[in-house]
Amino acid sequence: MTTAVFTLAVSAAVGWCFQKAKVPAGMMIGAVVAAAVLTAAFRVGYVPPATKSIAQVIAGAFIGCSASRSDLQQLRVFYKPVLIITASLLTVNVVIGFLLFATGYSDLLTCLICAVPGGITDVTLIAVDLGADASKVLVIHFCRLIVGLVVFPLLVQRFTPPLPACADTEADGSESDALPPRRSALHLLVALAVAAVCGWVGNWLKIPAGIILFSLLGSFALKFCGFRVNFPSWLRRVAQVLSGAYVGCLLDPTHFGNLTQVFWAALITLSVLLVNAITFGKLLKRLFQIPLREGMLMLTPAGASDMALISADIGVNSPRLILVQIYRMLIATAIFPQLCLLLASAI
Repeated sequence: MTTAVFTLAVSAAVGWCFQKAKVPAGMMIGAVVAAAVLTAAFRVGYVPPATKSIAQVIAGAFIGCSASRSDLQQLRVFYKPVLIITASLLTVNVVIGFLLFATGYSDLLTCLICAVPGGITDVTLIAVDLGADASKVLVIHFCRLIVGLVVFPLLVQRFTPPLPACADTEADGSESDALPPRRSALHLLVALAVAAVCGWVGNWLKIPAGIILFSLLGSFALKFCGFRVNFPSWLRRVAQVLSGAYVGCLLDPTHFGNLTQVFWAALITLSVLLVNAITFGKLLKRLFQIPLREGMLMLTPAGASDMALISADIGVNSPRLILVQIYRMLIATAIFPQLCLLLASAI
């Protein structure tokens, strides 16, 4: 318990410094860096797995409470971009898998699982179930996650035009009037309680991405019943620290094995992912007028809850983006691993 408190305190302090230095998504990036250093260099970094679940509940509540009716209407006509995103992810999965196999990183099944675009925890557990080398899968997915949280936001903010200002939160006229402080706090507690209960149900049902998906749906339903919630920015920062510290503590050098081999495998994986994000981000912009910044973030190596917590920091307030990320996580954990198994068995 003391170690966990110490890790979270150091992660929060470093995250605050990064935020003050105006680093995009600085709170989460700083927490990742601090926890990784404590874990890898000093062997004292630790946070319980529940911290990630708490961060997912907060992220789900944040998305649900910030969505509007106009966002829901947009999703009804968004199936064509989703099909293109799915095709790009499947193509990248196969390309990366065969490239890693060609370099001798591991057997074909393990290499294909390394390229599955899901969450690090879910995909690692799936690798164990399918008989792949889970340690090698973990290393590649950790590299993906770090790039998705640290490098990718910096590149997107630096090389893509900012999104035009929009009035999502006032689309239904309910967010423009602030609630009294005491009532605002009560409404926030109710929304978080609903999100937590719904997230527990999703986890109990063992649904892929169940915690964030069900907490999002619960808070979304609450919002559309007319329940007003003013979601404070400090709570999102708390979730960033929890999620970042959890990710940083996953760094375990004992899993690395041959560092040269890991380096080339990670470089191949991340290069293909970045090229894919740029290429299909531009395609989504040309075909569907989706802003380049938002389109690239839809194909980022990071996951749904992480993007929910940091996208606003780089100028993207889009529930559509987060819902696409959740869709990615669902197909990545429910469908892609089975396709990898079939492909590896057939060759």
